[in-house]
Amino acid sequence: MYRRELEKFEDPLIKEQYREKYGDPLDECAPDELMDLMESLWSSKAGQYAQLRETLTRKGLDSWSARIELCEHYFHNIYIREHKLDADADRSRIQDVSDFIACRVRDLIKEHQAKEAEEAEHVRDRFGPRIRGL
Repeated sequence: MYRRELEKFEDPLIKEQYREKYGDPLDECAPDELMDLMESLWSSKAGQYAQLRETLTRKGLDSWSARIELCEHYFHNIYIREHKLDADADRSRIQDVSDFIACRVRDLIKEHQAKEAEEAEHVRDRFGPRIRGL
């Protein structure tokens, strides 16, 4: 996913318009669940996601970016299946939804990272300041 496609979602109004138009494909997915899903898709031994992982890594994608791609692909497939979309007839809708899914995946990752950072800060605070020079 290129930065240009994601930039439009920096405007909360646009994000809300997409939510109203297409629903939220990741509505029921919590940030922790997304991270678990990413690891599960990455560690799959056979099937579509294992093949896609191999293809992405052969193309030179790092493991983190490949995990994100696998996750986006997963939600993309679910959306197409649930809404019975045709790849040719509904091409523009599928592209719009794919862009929105990419945005939502990144939103959930950011939420998870913010939560992890907050938890790490609490752990540091609990044990006091770090001693330097040891």
